[in-house]
Amino acid sequence: MDINCPHCKIDFNSEDISHTLKNGNFKCPVCDKKIPSLLAEDQKSNSPSPFVKYLVPAFIVAGIAVASIVIHFLTSAEKTASKLDSVTPAITKPSTNPSPAPVSAPPIAPVVQVAMPAQQAQQPPDKMKVVERIAAMYHATHSYTMDGGFVCLDMAIDVWNQLKTYGIEAKIMGGTIKQNITAWNFRQLAMESDHAWVVAEVSPMEKVAIETTTGAVIKSGMTGYPAYFKGIEFDSPAQIKRFEVLRKKAHEVCREANQLIKDWNENVAGKQHKTEETIANQSRIEQRKLDCENTFKEMKEFESRAIFY
Repeated sequence: MDINCPHCKIDFNSEDISHTLKNGNFKCPVCDKKIPSLLAEDQKSNSPSPFVKYLVPAFIVAGIAVASIVIHFLTSAEKTASKLDSVTPAITKPSTNPSPAPVSAPPIAPVVQVAMPAQQAQQPPDKMKVVERIAAMYHATHSYTMDGGFVCLDMAIDVWNQLKTYGIEAKIMGGTIKQNITAWNFRQLAMESDHAWVVAEVSPMEKVAIETTTGAVIKSGMTGYPAYFKGIEFDSPAQIKRFEVLRKKAHEVCREANQLIKDWNENVAGKQHKTEETIANQSRIEQRKLDCENTFKEMKEFESRAIFY
């Protein structure tokens, strides 16, 4: 291969001057100036140009940038589609017989709770009306009869129970409304009681009597009102039932004692009789008198409940 000296323009054979290689350059034998080495020229010609050297990295960077842009675009598009799906109703295939489009209902206004005025707040039930209704309904559905044993005491207990169920304070009264008992004592009242009724409290300052046999409500100012508040007052059916048992027993034994005394006075007193018979009659009289007195002693537990005025 020929090498041309750029200084003196003389051509040389590369093999002939190879021994002059010094530091990678040829030294011209004519002008003694350095001639670029052919090997260096080859290497220079074979080495990539700066443009080529940086082109590949540029392409790689550009590819990465394009890929990032594409990925960002696809991600944004996917998020946008998700949002649209959440707010956009699905489109369904219309039916062959489409129904009319529903009419949109107007928006419902919020309900505002209005405070009730004090006078319109729920009031407690009128106890007087409750008492009157109970008395009327009970009379309409029950009959007073001595034959079936359904006497005034049973009726008074029934009505008392209904009043208590409605939260109305009530008492069962025993006595008589036919006579003025102001001057009586407890023994006379117990022996001559012939009726039972109910007294109800409709307010702290007002009470009414209920005549359970007729369904009447006796109020203050009505005829006979005071009589219904005299007698023996009972808090419960159990109390008046016990009193009634003792009262009937007293009637029985005291009546028998009085009859024995009457027979003695009419048939025995002042006459001659055998001693054994006289002693037996006296013994029976004393026993019945003792039974009568003992029964009244048992009834004494109710004496404090008697009201005479």
